[in-house]
Amino acid sequence: MRSITTFKVLLFFSCILINFSLVQAQNPQQTLRGQVFDAVAQKALAGATVLLEGSTNGTSTDEQGKFRFENLPVGRYRLRISYVGYDTLVVPEVLLEAGRETVLQLPLHIAYTTLSELSITAAPLEIESLNPSVRSISNETTLRFPGVFFDPARTASAFPGVVNTNDQANFLSVRGNTPNANLWRLEGVDILNPNHTPNAGSQSDLPTFTGGGVNMLSTQMLGNSAFLSGDYAAGYGNALGGIFDMRLRTGNNEQQEYTLQASLLGLDVAAEGPIGKAGGASYLVNARYSTLGLLSDLGVDVGGEVIGFKDLAVNLVFPFAKGGKFTLFGMAGNSSNVFTGDRDSTTWEFDKDRQDIDFESSTQVLGGTFRLPTGKKGMWHTAFAYSSYKSTRLSTYFTGVGPTLEDQISQSRRSLNSYWYIKPNPRQTIKAGVIYNGGELIQPYTSTKLDFGNLEWELGLHYIKLINVVALEDGKISNLEPRLNLAYRLDANKKLTLSFGAFSQKPILPLYGGEQMPTALVRSQQSSIGIQIQTSPSTSVEVQAYYQKQKNVAVLPYSFQTLSSNFSNERVPVLLSDFNSTETINVDGEARNYGLELNLRRYLEKGFYFLANSSIYQSEYRNNSSAYLQTFGNNDWRDSHFNGKFVFNTTAGKEWRKERKVGKVKLWGLNGRVVVMGNLRQTPIDATLSQSEGITVPLFTSLSGNERVDPAFSLKSSTYFRLDTRLYFKWNTAGRNNTFALDIQNASNQENAGFFYYDHLQKQILEKKQLGIIPILSYRVEF
Repeated sequence: MRSITTFKVLLFFSCILINFSLVQAQNPQQTLRGQVFDAVAQKALAGATVLLEGSTNGTSTDEQGKFRFENLPVGRYRLRISYVGYDTLVVPEVLLEAGRETVLQLPLHIAYTTLSELSITAAPLEIESLNPSVRSISNETTLRFPGVFFDPARTASAFPGVVNTNDQANFLSVRGNTPNANLWRLEGVDILNPNHTPNAGSQSDLPTFTGGGVNMLSTQMLGNSAFLSGDYAAGYGNALGGIFDMRLRTGNNEQQEYTLQASLLGLDVAAEGPIGKAGGASYLVNARYSTLGLLSDLGVDVGGEVIGFKDLAVNLVFPFAKGGKFTLFGMAGNSSNVFTGDRDSTTWEFDKDRQDIDFESSTQVLGGTFRLPTGKKGMWHTAFAYSSYKSTRLSTYFTGVGPTLEDQISQSRRSLNSYWYIKPNPRQTIKAGVIYNGGELIQPYTSTKLDFGNLEWELGLHYIKLINVVALEDGKISNLEPRLNLAYRLDANKKLTLSFGAFSQKPILPLYGGEQMPTALVRSQQSSIGIQIQTSPSTSVEVQAYYQKQKNVAVLPYSFQTLSSNFSNERVPVLLSDFNSTETINVDGEARNYGLELNLRRYLEKGFYFLANSSIYQSEYRNNSSAYLQTFGNNDWRDSHFNGKFVFNTTAGKEWRKERKVGKVKLWGLNGRVVVMGNLRQTPIDATLSQSEGITVPLFTSLSGNERVDPAFSLKSSTYFRLDTRLYFKWNTAGRNNTFALDIQNASNQENAGFFYYDHLQKQILEKKQLGIIPILSYRVEF
């Protein structure tokens, strides 16, 4: 690996800054434009009023719902959109920069209530929900929040009830659930794991199925995406934790634009523009090449591994008459982690030093969407995608003293989400559709939303059935799931919410070699109650309590932890003969998660924003099998692996605007994030069995006096603390905007506990620490 000194790295970025800091003597200006449309029917709203708050600038949308402001000074704006019969939408964090037009897609939601309501969000969503558990993530937010590695999935960890289980990856535990309970969507359709290095941070170094080191989609590709933490509407299924519904950004359909980003993580290049006649079809394409070699050369500990990834993504949009639209999208990428052991035995400290480990993964997604109006009151929408994933891992002791471990996974999924929407009258909407994952499951659903004055309610019915599966004895492969969301408006600024319903998921239960276990649906009942208060035009407070009860969880009779997808974020090797027979698997496991969340948010106004929240929760389980009761004598509720019990998050930032020279506008920004949480619980390790098996094996049972005790998750790691910071400097000149930033993850260099493992060289149990301080320099230019 080539050596690059710290001086050369800094010199490289200095040259970039000098090259792009030329000032042109004119005030930077830009165009702000967009389209206003019905959030569900997707129909353009002509005559909507669009205002720039705090100024005299205002306009109305044309017949296609489009609006335009030209020659606006660059800076931040607050946009207000209103239309008769719809809730007023306020977008407080509109950033206008030189070199790139700001083009907004602004969905409005029908006003079912007689009270005037403001819908305030930095990232307007097409998703309509009465439950506050739907959170929006914008491209600009991902670029501004500290310590997220430009990854929208990591951005979600700043929301209430969300815990990132390892610094090296974006494995998210939502409300005490395993990351395996999460679901990934792209453009409204289910896909396989869209993350690079899916083995990053896992205790066994084996790939996981719902996360990885970094999302495959660059921030340049993503539009306003949604993260759902519970109580989903009827159009979502096969998930018990969180759902990340990623949406792609539409490329500029009037002019060519380019983005270049260089950082210590690698290069990121994007291009977009019209296809054919300007104002019609558009393209957006992005390519990335990344290696962590620069970080290693700066002395950052990345485990001694050579880590890299590359990807390519594209989004083609073809609108046609009367609000119809056809899109094609795709992405492909691969990643690798290569560790080469030290051939000099005198330098060995850990067992890993005498191994060669080679991991590779690749993911492809190809899909499209089709939207067609059906009369004056309806819309038919279909999204489809084919996704595939493959990974290989080979671990070899080049000294010949230990076992060679080889692991391979190959998956593919054909997915469809097609629905029909109609609005029969001003107070009612109806939606009916079907989700189909070829060879896996089918999920028809329907929902209706009604207005009773200040009371709104949404009643949904979702059905899920597994296809082509070997069912566990007594396990269910289908479930009918009624769902209800209520919202009662006390006044224009206060709203009470109540939700409850049934949910199911096909669990991830693979064996060590990649074979699929017999399976059954894990079924859940969820309920929540909350209040939302808009304390000012930019600040809101939310309080929500929730309860989730799961049943029909697959377990082994002797230890709940060995198979439960609900309490392990990775595949568990089943090596012992006593545990290797599928005949012993049953569905007698139960789980429950409950807690209270408080969220306080201020959108960026007068240069200041914050997002502060706290979650107090419990994540518990029990094994009701007769064999477990016979072995341990009780089936008491126990702490799960993810029962950290509390998490406190605060993200805040301040921005200063300077304009000392004509033709050059500067923005300075300082952002910080503090996370304090209870760490994950661990299971003691069986040192004797680990030594003989050649891998780390958990302690399945222990003795306390004359009683046999289940030791699962009986160890509590120390409290987790992390400080992240981001300092950025933006400057705008005519035709170009530039951003230079320094992100520092774990700025205090806290040694947070990771996990315990058995080291075969030292012949003892060791604790693996999480990542230390990681500085990321980056430069970004748009033109």
